[in-house]
Amino acid sequence: MFRRWCRLPQITQTLLGGSRSYAGVHQKVPHIRLPPSRLTELKEKLASSPVLTAAEWGAIRKGILDERRFNATNVDGTVLGLCSGLESAKSYVRFLEQSGIELNLAIVGKLLRLYRIKCELEEQERQEIVGLYNGLREKNPVLDANTCEHLVAALTLTDQWRLSFELLDMIKLSGIPDSGTYSYLIARCFQDGDIEAGWKLLDEMCSNKRLPKDDVFLSWMEHCLKDENSFKQNIIKMLSFTNAKSLFLSKRVGTALKQLPPNLGIRAVESRVTDSGKCSHCKRTLASIVVPEESFRALRDAFIQAVIIKKEIFNKTTPKELERFQAFLKKTKPYDVVIDGLNVAFSTGNQKSPAVYAMQIAAVVKHYVRQRKRVLIIGRQHMDRWRSKDMKYIRENAFLFLTEDLSQDDPFLLYAALESGPQTDFFSRDLMRKHSFLLGDELGGVFKRWQQEHQYSLLSITADGRVIIKSPFKFDMFAHSVPGDERQWHVPLVEECLKIPKVEKQARWLCVKIE
Repeated sequence: MFRRWCRLPQITQTLLGGSRSYAGVHQKVPHIRLPPSRLTELKEKLASSPVLTAAEWGAIRKGILDERRFNATNVDGTVLGLCSGLESAKSYVRFLEQSGIELNLAIVGKLLRLYRIKCELEEQERQEIVGLYNGLREKNPVLDANTCEHLVAALTLTDQWRLSFELLDMIKLSGIPDSGTYSYLIARCFQDGDIEAGWKLLDEMCSNKRLPKDDVFLSWMEHCLKDENSFKQNIIKMLSFTNAKSLFLSKRVGTALKQLPPNLGIRAVESRVTDSGKCSHCKRTLASIVVPEESFRALRDAFIQAVIIKKEIFNKTTPKELERFQAFLKKTKPYDVVIDGLNVAFSTGNQKSPAVYAMQIAAVVKHYVRQRKRVLIIGRQHMDRWRSKDMKYIRENAFLFLTEDLSQDDPFLLYAALESGPQTDFFSRDLMRKHSFLLGDELGGVFKRWQQEHQYSLLSITADGRVIIKSPFKFDMFAHSVPGDERQWHVPLVEECLKIPKVEKQARWLCVKIE
């Protein structure tokens, strides 16, 4: 504990002004921008001279207010957003205090974020953060989610970081904490050795569909270095977790793995993986993601329960149509492939003629008919008006089921593919995320593996009518060990953890040998 809270001059007193209330009620204001030329001018001035005199700050503030679009509510947040760093922001805050201008929560929030951006703080600056926290809490028994997130970002840089747990609970009163808030607190848990709390929060974070920042994994690796005897086991724990939660590590984390000291017994080398699942470095094949028959049956039954019986499908269809479809399936299944007709038709745009749409579907059907495949097309009733030789070919060489024009395609497509059996593929570019969500975490994971194994999509059609098809990558796309050898791992890398990549084979991998 600090012996005293060190504050920016007058800031806590300013924050304490007025009655106790729920903080954040008036925090959000419309985002207004300065003209580009004025914006550039001010940024250049503050970059060259971050600490200004009161007269200079006053002139900047007045100049922005003269833009008419700005007022006393939003001008100070705008100025603070122009500040090039923490010292510049603190200089402006001092000007506001000296001018008797009340600091609103938007200003304090931006100031707190600048502490996080600087990251490497002096002791004085860490005490300033705690002073800001105390001032806010003395005035407000409960803080709004935005202010709590700003505070967690800064408090986790101080010895008083455990105060963040209560702030996290406040955020949960109105929503789910964002990725940064979770990540800052988890990373600090790992840094200070509170491993149980860190992993508990990390599991909660992923369950809430929040992606961890790089610092979470880098902090875990830093913690692991403190105990060389369990280092390899702890790295395996991290890699296994990313697989279980379908997370990708970033190239930044990959670089940290590559740079581990040789004596730790982990050697990571950049590699590529072929479409057939072979690593270019160790020449071994990745683990297959083929869904076992027992898991497939559980998925099929769960899909019927979640999407059909619970009437999710009836949002855009009718029980009568579903009965007609079930009777159709009973008479015509099994199929080798189920095709989303409109998805194929509109793959090159939706401003073309029905003749072009029919031609594109027919091209895909021909591709499978040449392979002696049994094909089902799911379409909509307006396709019945497409009169062309291609539609005639489709009707003569494939099964065709047309839903009502307002019905959803995906449930019919997936239902048919699952009912047809574990060997049936389906053809669509849709991501099917809603259906994965409806199935819950465990069976949602099975659904994603089944989807990865069986989903094909159209890339293009050549001038002579040949189709270029994207085939599924039937191997584990997340970090995993080679079957039968827990010492050999393959780890896919993405540019950034916080950008959700397409769930597809990544271009860059690490081949990791655990000796």
